[in-house]
Amino acid sequence: MAQGQSASDVVTLRYAGFLLRLVAALIDLGIVWIFTWLVSAFLGVSFLAATPEELADTTTLHVLISVTMFGSWLYFSVMESSPMQATLGKAFMGLYVTDMRGSRLTFINASARHWFKLLSTAIFFLGYLMAIFPPRRQGLHDMLAGCLVCKR
Repeated sequence: MAQGQSASDVVTLRYAGFLLRLVAALIDLGIVWIFTWLVSAFLGVSFLAATPEELADTTTLHVLISVTMFGSWLYFSVMESSPMQATLGKAFMGLYVTDMRGSRLTFINASARHWFKLLSTAIFFLGYLMAIFPPRRQGLHDMLAGCLVCKR
């Protein structure tokens, strides 16, 4: 311990394992899917049962994709930088996101983590699978953003 630091000041972080994170991600995926469904209903597009003619209207499709990406970015970044430090899926599973010192993320840091998930996804989800092996259980997006996912 550093000088002037008491034992009560030291926080032990318990890193979240891959399976807990996977279940939390599936819950969050369901929430984003419901959001997408609601937006598509508002736009008058049956996103899941769209006809080829409806999907040929690329303007509506692009608006729907843009709104979904914007909404998911806000959902993840606002929730993970909030005092709760977790999305609804992570909170349900007893997980939270911190920076490398165990502190709450800033909105910018949470946003970086969210957008780095595109890279983790683009390489055939290997960026997510990386969370199985490192001692801190970090995925590629966590490493790049300097974040940790921990258990409460």
